[in-house]
Amino acid sequence: MTRTNLASLLVLAIGVPAAAAASFFGAAAPKSCFVAGQTGYRMATGAAADFTVRIDNAATHPSLRMQLVDDPGSADFVLLDDGASACGAATPVKTVRLDPAAKTPDLTVTLSPAPGDYRIYVKSAQYSGEDAAALFAVIWHSARRAGLSRALVRP
Repeated sequence: MTRTNLASLLVLAIGVPAAAAASFFGAAAPKSCFVAGQTGYRMATGAAADFTVRIDNAATHPSLRMQLVDDPGSADFVLLDDGASACGAATPVKTVRLDPAAKTPDLTVTLSPAPGDYRIYVKSAQYSGEDAAALFAVIWHSARRAGLSRALVRP
């Protein structure tokens, strides 16, 4: 076995029991962290967050319109997780809070089965479709601000 395989097995041998113990003793483990560019993004566990996103299907001028799809091949954003965190200690992490009642959210998103600006696919034990939409909206917003929006536009 290579060193990489051995290291992976070691991480699994330590990580899986630790995660099981945390759930058994009632400690809420933070959700997975996703890296886009040089920044990590994670759903906030409390009220404070770097970004607040409101999902409002009745919004007349949302920041972004998204469609949930059943086929990852047709999606612009695919969220799959296995419970592992991709953010290292050196990666700056931005937190995202989903608040359907936010009066002044950073972003407002519509999420429906109807066609939208982007299509998202979610298969996760940790994240709902709304969580994935909020994460994608913040990543999209951050990329636009950094002038990287072409990377998020389908060819």
